[in-house]
Amino acid sequence: MSNQNYVNVRKVSFGIVTSVVEDGVFLNDALNNTLVKYQYLDKQKRGYITYLCTGVTERLIEMDAVISSYSSTKINKLNPNIKNILRMAIFEIKYMDSVPESATVNEYVKLSGKVAPTRLKGFVNGMLRTMIRDDFAKVNLKPYEEYSMPRWLYERLDLEFGNANAISEAFLDNRGLTIRTNLTKCTPDELRDILNKEGIKVTSIDLIDYAFSVKGIDYLEKLDSFKKGLFYVQDVSSMMVGVMSKVTANDTVIDVCAAPGGKSLHIAELMKLAAQGTVSDTKSDADMGKVMAYDISEDKVRLIRDNIRRSGLDNVTAKVGDALINNNDLNKKADIVIADLPCSGIGVIGKKPDIKIRIKNEDIDNLAALQFEILQNVKEYVKPGGKMLYSTCTVSKSENELNTRRFLEANPGFTLKEEKQYMPTATQDGFYIAVLKREA
Repeated sequence: MSNQNYVNVRKVSFGIVTSVVEDGVFLNDALNNTLVKYQYLDKQKRGYITYLCTGVTERLIEMDAVISSYSSTKINKLNPNIKNILRMAIFEIKYMDSVPESATVNEYVKLSGKVAPTRLKGFVNGMLRTMIRDDFAKVNLKPYEEYSMPRWLYERLDLEFGNANAISEAFLDNRGLTIRTNLTKCTPDELRDILNKEGIKVTSIDLIDYAFSVKGIDYLEKLDSFKKGLFYVQDVSSMMVGVMSKVTANDTVIDVCAAPGGKSLHIAELMKLAAQGTVSDTKSDADMGKVMAYDISEDKVRLIRDNIRRSGLDNVTAKVGDALINNNDLNKKADIVIADLPCSGIGVIGKKPDIKIRIKNEDIDNLAALQFEILQNVKEYVKPGGKMLYSTCTVSKSENELNTRRFLEANPGFTLKEEKQYMPTATQDGFYIAVLKREA
């Protein structure tokens, strides 16, 4: 018998959920580490674990509201393991129709006896059977609970954009993985054919003709096309940083918070493509354009270098550098500075739902202050006539438009040339980009 027959996928999933909710481990890290450990599991079981853990994390606030509707014990007083058991079981009952309700109840009652005092098995059994019997009739969700959003965040989005429901629903609908063709290695049509042969469903994206939405990827690192660097995983709105940079063949580009390197590599690739057919044989390497990618630690830089190696691009380098500390050697050296800065990540909740359970309202103002401090430092790297692209993966005005206005007021030598707030949809994340030109 195969080892996979002995794996209790609910117990494995319970470990992931507990590490995310109780220990603060990032969902993607917890999932990836577990799926690497259980590589031998078949695709269906791996998919079950991924869907369950992602779904419970994504709908945690809704699950807690359901529990509170039925439990006489306040939710913050419940045994943490029992609370996670109930969250998982309720998610299965409500959102995983292919799983028989009786099996769900029986399996989670058994699991509760292994991770909590035996006497609580009856509590779990009674709660779940009551919910099923009356079809969750006691549950009356408030709008923020229906979309499983922290109340403060739901209200903030509604205040700033007037459509918290649409934004919150987009986060729940965002299930797609988007990729960008490495145009230095293959054409989009060639990549589509290769992926189809690997069993991947590929859908074109209108905004960028070399980007695709893909489904059917079980384990990315197993794909030959990925290992050969034929594509990068990158959100469409993030790709727009490269598009809006309008990089030319001879530009010097500095990316100050570059890990894992997607934007640096995209721009390096666009630079290569711009140079094709325009570079004379007499030009030296010193005359050629280049991308210098920096991030704060060796671990982050290692990620960039790994992606550089896989890409095959030779016009991009990666070094350790703190965006808060001025590097005199870089002052006025860049035609383009990419400042994709640390942010609240609200725009990528659709792909990283654990952001909803870790971000706090006060974090937004703190991050906005950090972003402004970084901008004030790295602006020195821009040549007169050059530009800085300020971007975040959030939809908070404090971190985006208001920070841009604050920067322009403090730096009259810069002007705003272009600005775009991408709102989250079922196929793209929320993202902000401002193009700031240094006039003098």
